[in-house]
Amino acid sequence: MTGRMGGSTLRRRWIPLAVLVIAALAFGSAYAGHSGAPEEPPFVRTPLPTSTCLAVGATANAPGAPAGGPLAPFEEANSELGPLTVRRSFSSSLPRSFAESSAAADPGAGLHSFVSWKPPRGDFRGAARGKYDKLVTAWAKSVPTTGVYATSFHEPENNMGPAAFVALQRHLYVVVKEANPSIRWGPVYMAYWWDPTNPSHYVGDAAAWWPGNGFADFSALDWYGPDPTPMTQSASFLNWYARMLPTGLPLYITEYGQYAVPPGTPRDPAKDRERVAAIRTDAAWIAAHPRIRMWLYWQGLGAQGDWRLDDRGSQRAWRAIADEGCRS
Repeated sequence: MTGRMGGSTLRRRWIPLAVLVIAALAFGSAYAGHSGAPEEPPFVRTPLPTSTCLAVGATANAPGAPAGGPLAPFEEANSELGPLTVRRSFSSSLPRSFAESSAAADPGAGLHSFVSWKPPRGDFRGAARGKYDKLVTAWAKSVPTTGVYATSFHEPENNMGPAAFVALQRHLYVVVKEANPSIRWGPVYMAYWWDPTNPSHYVGDAAAWWPGNGFADFSALDWYGPDPTPMTQSASFLNWYARMLPTGLPLYITEYGQYAVPPGTPRDPAKDRERVAAIRTDAAWIAAHPRIRMWLYWQGLGAQGDWRLDDRGSQRAWRAIADEGCRS
């Protein structure tokens, strides 16, 4: 999560999905011109389990604690919003092992993990060249086969260009899958950069950011609306969805927040009600578009304030989503 949110600059301008779908029809073939690397990695891929349900989960953090740290805040979130089956967690650098990571407690709690880490000192160029392959391999071999999703350098648009990201994603995908094919690995993009109506912070050629289907098991997006507004009516989400739909891979919403209460500001009951309406609008859209297979709420604090679903209406709205989601 960063200080720039996916819904903050697009509340009054959005593009119909049909227009974006038309623009994305050539996405798959367009990518081929961005790299001479092979489209498939040089080993047999383990097929992912098929899923006919929506995996619902959260990131939960206590005030002053890292997101995805101790399990207690997630357990509290589960009691208010659950049943939750996926826990998002973060490591600022590559963990030496899964047991030493912020996701260590997940298997014992019967949870699937969605983990994010960065190479040592944020050295994405060195990681793409293989500088940390031994460390990556050691981490991957330590990951349990309980259903772990992972990425490196989530929201890469903040830190690098598309060529550097594709090189990183492709190299790490091969290293990780050779060490542990059960890990589901893919890119996590930042909605702030995917709004075509804001050229000052737009990714431009979306195909340039896609590593190719042979180097991803999914595509994911982090999206926030500081003022409650449906994600599924935003230009950033609709553009990302339309661009990724031709890949045929599962699509995930790995960070989702509605209504940030600034520090020192009382909660606004009217905005709570708007948030409930936005969540329900998004839930109906996702139910009608089953390519979205994971949806995780940011049940914690962030740069813009408190995103937690503390009011009963919002909690009921998310619990209704979880009740219809995957149970394992």
